[in-house]
Amino acid sequence: MAKFSNQFLSYYDAFPKGNAEKNMVFLPIWIWRIWAPIAGKKTDINVFQKTILEFLHIGHQDRQELAQWIGVDIELINLVIDTELVPRGLIQIDLKDKKITLTPKGVQTLDDEIERTEDLQAYYLVQDAIIGELWHRLIPNELALLDVQENNSNIYIQGSRDSGKSINVFLVEPREIKEPQAPTPYKINQTIKNHNMALRGTLIRDDDPKGKYLDGQNLKNFEFYPQKPEAFFILSHLDESLDSSHVCQLQDPCHVSKYDEWIQSLHFDLATKHQGFAKKIKRYLKQDIDSDETIEEFETRLLEETSFELAVDFPFSERIENLSQHLNRLLTRKKNLEEKRNYFDIDDLLNQCQKALEACFKHMLCHWKHKHANTTPKQLTREQIKTVLVLQVGEYFCEDLLEKIKTVNSSHVFSANGYSAGRFPQVNVSLKPLIVSSLLCVTEYQQHPLILRKQHQQDLQQLIEICELRNQGSHDSGEEVDITTALNLSEFTLDWISFYTAIEA
Repeated sequence: MAKFSNQFLSYYDAFPKGNAEKNMVFLPIWIWRIWAPIAGKKTDINVFQKTILEFLHIGHQDRQELAQWIGVDIELINLVIDTELVPRGLIQIDLKDKKITLTPKGVQTLDDEIERTEDLQAYYLVQDAIIGELWHRLIPNELALLDVQENNSNIYIQGSRDSGKSINVFLVEPREIKEPQAPTPYKINQTIKNHNMALRGTLIRDDDPKGKYLDGQNLKNFEFYPQKPEAFFILSHLDESLDSSHVCQLQDPCHVSKYDEWIQSLHFDLATKHQGFAKKIKRYLKQDIDSDETIEEFETRLLEETSFELAVDFPFSERIENLSQHLNRLLTRKKNLEEKRNYFDIDDLLNQCQKALEACFKHMLCHWKHKHANTTPKQLTREQIKTVLVLQVGEYFCEDLLEKIKTVNSSHVFSANGYSAGRFPQVNVSLKPLIVSSLLCVTEYQQHPLILRKQHQQDLQQLIEICELRNQGSHDSGEEVDITTALNLSEFTLDWISFYTAIEA
């Protein structure tokens, strides 16, 4: 079979580590160029104002005539001229003959606008070479080419600079290499619309504070010329799904958004058209490659099993924001680890334990509130944190436990306190500061969840252990957690969450 391409793209700022390296894939795509005004160049006037300025600049003064040419009511022409262009100093009106002329500022603004619309750069449409559809993505400015090595039909890329090792990447080669037809203007407009919607969601969540893909309204003024598409492979990797309706997903190859419907279902669409990729997903999910069960059937079955378990053991989980989806993933990872005993599932399991507990503790801080936002200062030393904890909850928890948790970031605890007191609408901190913040208001509630169970000291011990082991995994400490420990902590997590959600019944 002929090779699809020897050109490879990557938009990863940093390559994934650990298990993710084993699940990297190159997806085949066709690239089309469009041209649009350079992103980031902002116009000082809108299209309607620009049109009126252009007519006035070439000597058309009659307002009724302007309204007819532009196709609007004369009231709108009067409104723009008298309340927008005159106050901004772009035009001036002679008091005697009512003649309208552009001021030097108006002439310069019009010249800048003309120059802006003529200064174009390339953007890239991405068309899937397996499915045949345009992706809901645009690549701005330039293509990030990646060096690869080929050895016995295997493709390798260089890993992180620290490791210096090569990573074998699964190549999704199309069975049929057929150059596609050029996209229609409607399809291009839809792609731009979908891209901007995904981008808007990303910016709202602040996932890309650098604004790398901020194209604004400029893309709507695109130009598309007759051309032949170029063939490329683009890098992605399989990972846990961020959507509770799936078990896994592909990471967005263009790094625009992690959350929209298109990226969450892309692996489905590719697997139905490419048997080799379907087998790759089954290996990722630790399933029998020879099974006749499709990826969709497998995910549906697994999610039905975990949904049943959720309904039986955690009937009130829906009352806590995001808890059901975290429990869904936790149960899925736990089943994988129990059945397959793969060490690289341990980090995923501990991560899901922490996320599920974080959802509970955020809920706890909202229902067992701090009476004051400034319960503790923003900056405290570790010994000061320990002293505060001993004074607040020393009668409930032994000093050795409070010693272990004093390493918490005090500014994160301050944020959690403020969130609990209603000072901040959201809080983005990890589990440990949420636990410490909850401990600091235990004395205000006789029935506080952290002291309600007889084994509350053991509960805190295991909560701290989950925090510490998760931190080790996140920072590549070299200290490995064994399977038995991970499963025991997941059992504790499920037991504690079952207890907590029952309080809310």
